[in-house]
Formats: sequence, structure tokens, C-alpha cells
Amino acid sequence: MRFRQGFLAVLVAAGTTGLALLPLGCSALNPALRYEEAARQLRFSLDRVEPKLELVFPLEQSRLRLRLDVGVDNPTDQRLRTRKVSGDLRLKVRDEENALGTVTFPEGADIVAKGRSTLKVEVLFSQKDLQAAWSPLSRAVLRHDPATWTITGEARFELLGIEFGVPFRAHRESGD
Repeated sequence: MRFRQGFLAVLVAAGTTGLALLPLGCSALNPALRYEEAARQLRFSLDRVEPKLELVFPLEQSRLRLRLDVGVDNPTDQRLRTRKVSGDLRLKVRDEENALGTVTFPEGADIVAKGRSTLKVEVLFSQKDLQAAWSPLSRAVLRHDPATWTITGEARFELLGIEFGVPFRAHRESGD
């Protein structure tokens, strides 16, 4: 009889605890879910594109030095930390759009809660890397023709061994 009473008490306690946690939802039971939900609310913007064309002779040794600032708005009260952020950079001048390459930001960027963070990177492209886009690049950078810089990528996060990605797209206009 003692065994049955003890077993009954455990069942009642477990049932009461389960009912008490029920209104909290899955995110209270799994912090990784709450973290992922917060990450999916991030808003990205391309705040700064600072291209510098370094022309040298022979022309094949010329390079494009590019400084990028990607702003990240976090409306949630959850502080986040990226594992990896990368994206494909494109340039559109007039009706011509060209891929410039892949940009990877430094690992482990902090994203502040209820605020704005900035991811910064400087990349170097050789003339050989950019051969197909060399003409629109020179128009955008040297002649200051109107252009649109676009980065489309993914921010990767990890919490408690669970890794997930959040896609983003941001653009910035430049030129006269």
C-alpha cells in the first residue's frame, strides 16, 4: 500500500508541474527555440560601402579594397552571438548586375539586445577575381555612376549544440 501511495504522490506532483509549465510554451522548456525565434527577428542593412580602386600597372595587378558595414537591428531582449556571417556581394550599374564575390565577416560577433550592432569587414579583390565586373566597378567607383550594392547571405548561430541559419539581404545605393 505504501508503494501505491508514493507512486500516486509522484504522479500528482508530475501532473501538477506539467500543468504549471504548460502555459509557458515550448520556448520556456527549450532555450534554443527562444534564441532562434529572436535571431529570426533581426533586421539587416548595408550601412556603408567604401570602395577604393587601387590601379597599378600592369593592370592585372590592380585591386579593389572594399570596406563594408552591415547594421543589425535586434528588437528582442535576447543578446545574440553569431557563429559565422557571410554573403554574396553584387553590384548593379544601370541595367548590368555583376557578382563580385563572397564576403565573410569575422566570427563571433555580438548582437546587442534591443539595440543596433555593426558588423565590419574589409575585403580585397584582385583584378583577375573581378574581370567580368571590372567595367561596372570602374564606372561606380571612379566615375561615381549611380549603383546598387547588394549582399545576400546567411547569419549562422549555435546554442546548446543546435546550429541554425538566418537568411538576410541588404542593399545600398551609391553615386551621383
